[in-house]
Amino acid sequence: MRFYLENYGCTLNQAQGEMIANSLISQGNQIVENLDDADSVLVSTCVVIKHTEDKMKKRILEFRESGKNVIVSGCLTDPSIEGVRRIDFSHSKGYLPIIKTDDLSAGIPIAEGCNGGCTFCISRIARGRLRSYSEQEILRTAKGAIDHGARELRITALDTASYGHDNGRTLPQLISALASLDGEFRLRIGMMEPENASEIMDDLIHAMKSAKVYKFLHLPFQSGDDQVLRKMGRKYRVEEFKNIVKKFRESFPSGMLSTDIIVGFPNETVSGLRASLETIRETRPEILNITKYSARPGTAAYGWKTPSTNQTSQWSQIFHEAHKEISEESMKRFLGQEIEVTLLEKGKEGTLIGRDSNYHPVVVRKGMIGESKKVKIISYTPFYLVGR
Repeated sequence: MRFYLENYGCTLNQAQGEMIANSLISQGNQIVENLDDADSVLVSTCVVIKHTEDKMKKRILEFRESGKNVIVSGCLTDPSIEGVRRIDFSHSKGYLPIIKTDDLSAGIPIAEGCNGGCTFCISRIARGRLRSYSEQEILRTAKGAIDHGARELRITALDTASYGHDNGRTLPQLISALASLDGEFRLRIGMMEPENASEIMDDLIHAMKSAKVYKFLHLPFQSGDDQVLRKMGRKYRVEEFKNIVKKFRESFPSGMLSTDIIVGFPNETVSGLRASLETIRETRPEILNITKYSARPGTAAYGWKTPSTNQTSQWSQIFHEAHKEISEESMKRFLGQEIEVTLLEKGKEGTLIGRDSNYHPVVVRKGMIGESKKVKIISYTPFYLVGR
């Protein structure tokens, strides 16, 4: 079988899609770069919002109508889609991610499922309860990826902070073990929920002090209104999110904070939206992922009355403009500085994209993929630095 991989969604979903592809390769199948050369397509699907799910279904139908065999993995579990083969991810065989020569990053799943109770989340329903992979399995997969040329390991799960709740280990212990592996690489720790991150933050900061760990924190807060957080099924208050960010900022002043917000959730008020804006301004995230609420069948919040679409669109734009200003100010700090960057992938118009120790994206004109070099920051945008 000659197959083409089409990957969608979060880092976890994309990592699992690549690992399934590698398992198919190990069974004697061939992956191809061009869709026209394939007789089958592996689609790693995402259904986080309705628009995305509709896109997945449309894409699968297009492949079927073109005569391709379709293999589906990921979060799409709709039984009404006929004529496709479904395949689940299993980490038990130690599948390795695919390392491409023009992108030396590898996603390493550390757990499947989630024990959270968010009333809006379809991923938790699709993936089930938390099942942490053993530290030995993860280390074996990480070592294999490093041996295959990976320079960046993206540690991923629906909630990395919950790692080990079912096997007696913790995320800080795992990060320390991964950082002790030989080789030139860095670890990026994926998204973690505040309710679980608060329990391990002191130990995690200690583990993050390793030179092999990016000073990067992905911590969604979703709303600045505690009443909305309760309706969302989130088991923390806004102040707890702020305290975690404060610890991170005090330990790593140049580090990067990524956070998420949902706009237009049922029962959201203008005063709550103002509280969300104040939270953004106070914590000053370098990355802000803004999602308009999308009701998902099967979730507890499905059918709840939502605010007007005009209010949702207006506040989404307000959040976007506030974040752009914050991110630009953060990037401006590095103008004129010399920093070490590892070049990881090709950019647009012949450029290369690298990352510094804090995970800032840095665009340069000269260099080789996989090379680490010192560059001087000569310019910036709200979203990346420009080095020479």
